[in-house]
Amino acid sequence: MSKKTYSEKLKHPMWQKKRLEIFRRDKFRCRLCKDEETSLNVHHLVYDDVENPWDYENKDLVTLCEHCHKEIETLKNKGVDFNLIKVLKISGWTDDSIIMFIYYPDNIMIRIYDKDYKYLVGYFLDNHISEIRKFLNLYYK
Repeated sequence: MSKKTYSEKLKHPMWQKKRLEIFRRDKFRCRLCKDEETSLNVHHLVYDDVENPWDYENKDLVTLCEHCHKEIETLKNKGVDFNLIKVLKISGWTDDSIIMFIYYPDNIMIRIYDKDYKYLVGYFLDNHISEIRKFLNLYYK
């Protein structure tokens, strides 16, 4: 019997059940930007030496929208702590595009997606952090 690939395991009923459980716990919305419209994913906060994705504890899994998941995976690979990331997502920008402000220690990113959720452009604002931090601190109070 051949060993199943990770993507095959994600189709397994046990993972689908676990995934639904995490979505329900998080009220079917992204834990970072609170989006309820964009496709949702379950994000692993840690990767342990666990054989199956459904074997993770619920505390190690969070619901993220497709946009936040993509950005968080990038930041995770840079060693940024998930608990220090804040996201402000604004839909209905010019031509129904979406703009995201992703704030984490020592940097702020802006990401713009089109109405079909395709990534258009992104910027790092590390030279303007102090001014933007003031704005975001007002929003997150």
